[in-house]
Amino acid sequence: MRPGAASLFERTPFNQDGRAPRLGEHNAELLGKPAEDTSAEPTGDRRPAHRKAAGSLPLSGVRVADFGWILSVPHSTAWLGALGAEVIRVESEQRLDLLRTMGLTRGSGGIPGIERSGNFNGLNYSKHGVTLNIQTDRGKELAKELVSRSDIVTMNFAAGVAERLGLGYEDMQAVKPDIIMMSGSPLGQTGPESHSTGWGPTTLAYTTLPYVTGYEGGTPSSMGGAYPDFAIGVQMAFTMMSALRYRDRTGHGQHIDVAMGETVVAMTPEPLLEWTMLGTDPQRRGNRDPHRAPQGVYPSAGEDRWVAISVEDDAMWGALRGALGDPAWARDPALDTLEGRQARHDDIDRELSAWTVERTSHEAADVLQAAGVAATPVLDGPELVDDPQLRHRGFFVDIDHPEVGVTASAGIPLSFSETQLHYGSAPLLGEHNREVFTDLVGLEVEEF
Repeated sequence: MRPGAASLFERTPFNQDGRAPRLGEHNAELLGKPAEDTSAEPTGDRRPAHRKAAGSLPLSGVRVADFGWILSVPHSTAWLGALGAEVIRVESEQRLDLLRTMGLTRGSGGIPGIERSGNFNGLNYSKHGVTLNIQTDRGKELAKELVSRSDIVTMNFAAGVAERLGLGYEDMQAVKPDIIMMSGSPLGQTGPESHSTGWGPTTLAYTTLPYVTGYEGGTPSSMGGAYPDFAIGVQMAFTMMSALRYRDRTGHGQHIDVAMGETVVAMTPEPLLEWTMLGTDPQRRGNRDPHRAPQGVYPSAGEDRWVAISVEDDAMWGALRGALGDPAWARDPALDTLEGRQARHDDIDRELSAWTVERTSHEAADVLQAAGVAATPVLDGPELVDDPQLRHRGFFVDIDHPEVGVTASAGIPLSFSETQLHYGSAPLLGEHNREVFTDLVGLEVEEF
């Protein structure tokens, strides 16, 4: 048994029949064999719903009607927007996105306001914004008009809500037969627990990660954040691009059902595999690892400063000894093997801590890295934003917002050699109502 696919495609289920290959199993079959052209002539209409001239970005010409809210879906569609898609974020004035009420943007002067949330603005860049009340008949009509002019529609309502609103997949197909609909939810749209109420932190408990996180003999520990929301966001972006590729080749859209819990299990499968393949119930180990020693987070000079160290094998243990000056305690032959170091892990931790606490986390990491030992400072928020590596790679992007000015936002962790990603300001509430509903949907100004 192994983790399955974390997304259910209506037309293109994942191929999960194959086992992992034996070492070199297919050498004779593949080595020296010329690559085959597996591309196929498209049988459907390749033209996207967006009829403007395609630009240089990978998703230029693709339009997304984004009915998602809070974290997961907005995170995924921000990726699509950065890659060139025209994302139209649909919000409700009657039920504001919770992110608009959380976390003032740094530099906003402490002035409250729904346009000043760093959380919202940091997850909704490169989008247009409109408002609709989809509880009303007119709101539903306009939602369908928007979908009929789109390539993708996204939602993360609880299971069954879209259908009860008359905005389910079959309703969307009726107005746009080749529509791609992406539904995200804690545990999926089907199954006995599909209607469970949940958020990222509670869904995380379903994945066993909190059970195996914590110190030996202690209680389970959660991550204290919304990791599942961001994990599923990346998964959803991947699935939507896959469905676009399929539609371009065949002319068929499809419904994609992405479950947050399944995504986390698929991305962190070790607890499941340890039980199903080894027959051992995974336990909490703190910072330790059964295959590496020593491994941990060690104190460094300064208040609440730390450095992470992980010794992979006996050779790296020798490198660590050298970096420390080969002290007498480290020359004990019993420590030359993994088993010996595991047995004396507490002693090693004390000696390592005595060495690291005399240095800053960066100094300790630099010395160890120079010797070939895996080590890195434990960064806090300000250090992360100012980190020279991330800055050099352009991970943080400065975005000018009309309400809060220029702020640094985390971009998507991709770098193309020939493509400059697009980062525009997050929309104000209903900012593009007139543009979208008159120019795109076709309403008369007096109707609007």
